[in-house]
Amino acid sequence: MNRIRAFLAFNLPVATINKVAELQSEVRQRARAAGLKVGWVAPPNMHVTLKFLAEIPEESVWAVRDLVKEKLVGRSAIPLRVRGAGAFPSRGKPRVLWVGIESPDDAVAKLAADVDGWVAELGFAKEERPFHPHLTLGRVKQGAGDVLEGLDAVEIGECALTAVVLYQSVLRREGAEYTPLASFPLAALPASAAPTIPAPAAETSQAEEEETD
Repeated sequence: MNRIRAFLAFNLPVATINKVAELQSEVRQRARAAGLKVGWVAPPNMHVTLKFLAEIPEESVWAVRDLVKEKLVGRSAIPLRVRGAGAFPSRGKPRVLWVGIESPDDAVAKLAADVDGWVAELGFAKEERPFHPHLTLGRVKQGAGDVLEGLDAVEIGECALTAVVLYQSVLRREGAEYTPLASFPLAALPASAAPTIPAPAAETSQAEEEETD
């Protein structure tokens, strides 16, 4: 039986990712100076994971594809603000370095909860950890120390979540390789109806570590 390592995620526009890459370069210099060894995510591989499915039978992947496609019909695009650098489980002892994703009324978190519930219908275990939308900059392999000082409110810019993507992930020595298996576009949101993204809030601690896709 063929098995596929898969996850559901969304991507950000190239222009936004380029700005994130500039921030990543600065953090990389800080990490090098602090003696941290980090596995950095290549900018083309950056994404926001909505649900990690793990390694599953191939037929389950296609069942997920069909269900998510059906459930997303009529769902609107979500305005996003990309801002604030942080770390799991803490900035002083980082294991994952990230950039935050904000949305009106926590719309991305609500979408992730919906996706979690949908795939639970197919027998997937529901996520127990709180969802924190973010782009991973890198995963710390060795060392400790705050390399994000002054970056907790850094502004990257605004964009939108316009499609959910089902990915296959293949783990290789040089890093994970992601292949899109299906893409589910969201309905365009008229500019006049676009909700306002709330003003930036103070950073809160988040004691969790991202599952490696």
